[in-house]
Amino acid sequence: MTPRRHVLAMLGGSALAARPALAAGDWSPAGDSEKIGAALLDRYVAAANAHDTTSFPELFTEAYVQHSGRGPSGLPAQIENFRGIFSRMPDVQVRVEDRIIAGDKVVARMAFSATHTQPLQGIAPTGRRFTLNTIDIWRVENGKFAEHWDLVDLPGLLKQLQ
Repeated sequence: MTPRRHVLAMLGGSALAARPALAAGDWSPAGDSEKIGAALLDRYVAAANAHDTTSFPELFTEAYVQHSGRGPSGLPAQIENFRGIFSRMPDVQVRVEDRIIAGDKVVARMAFSATHTQPLQGIAPTGRRFTLNTIDIWRVENGKFAEHWDLVDLPGLLKQLQ
């Protein structure tokens, strides 16, 4: 065993060590699942920024699981959730600040920016611009988002609105 393979085997990477070498030109910085995850995230952001839920059936599985507890699971619930976001924040735009894509997981630090023109979190409209920051984790299955976990910076939002 070569020294490199010996180290990989010790680190639990024996499957990696056993992979055949790639020919010149075959190497890519992201595997197929990472490319699918990156494209899916880009399509999601484009749909959200266009305020268009018609592409959601191509982005989310029918049995989409929302783990946040703030809303129900399923594709129809996801569509209704975003229709509600668009009605409460008519000028909302989404930006990906950071992304990490590995295997079937897509992790993104996101910023949702809008003008406070409707009641939000029990606060009357102020007319101020605000940004809601989130960290989202999706599991991808068959080229679609299948599960979602997130952390939402509600204290930061409330600070901006009050």
